[in-house]
Order: sequence, then C-alpha cells, then structure tokens
Amino acid sequence: MFDDRAFRTWPLIFAGALLFGALFGFAAMLADLLFDGLLHLTPRTAVFALAAFAGYVGVAAIIRRLGPPKT
Repeated sequence: MFDDRAFRTWPLIFAGALLFGALFGFAAMLADLLFDGLLHLTPRTAVFALAAFAGYVGVAAIIRRLGPPKT
C-alpha cells in the first residue's frame, strides 16, 4: 500500500520534514490562540515544530535503511 518514493532523496526528505514541522508548529500556534488568546511563536511551539521535524527525518531514515517493500 505504501512505498518509499517520498524518502528516496535527502533533499526531498528535508523538504517534507520542513513542511511537516511547519504544519505542526502552526497547529501549536493555533492551540495557543485558542487557549491564550494570542497568536504568536513561543518556545513551546518551536520545540513542538522541531520535534515533528526530527521525528519525520528519523522515520525517513528508518524507512531508507529497511529498503523497498518486498512484494
């Protein structure tokens, strides 16, 4: 069902990780807006975005190491 096409090159991996981190960072900023009433970048949202970035790169590295799926 899934394959490794999105993880074939490192520039593509880092582009995806940046997008993934930005998406999660924006979601954290929206949560701050909901609970605090202010839409701003806080250290908490930056850490959340960096964790999403690192997680994406880590999963991509695992998928690359395992190789293509066997059918």
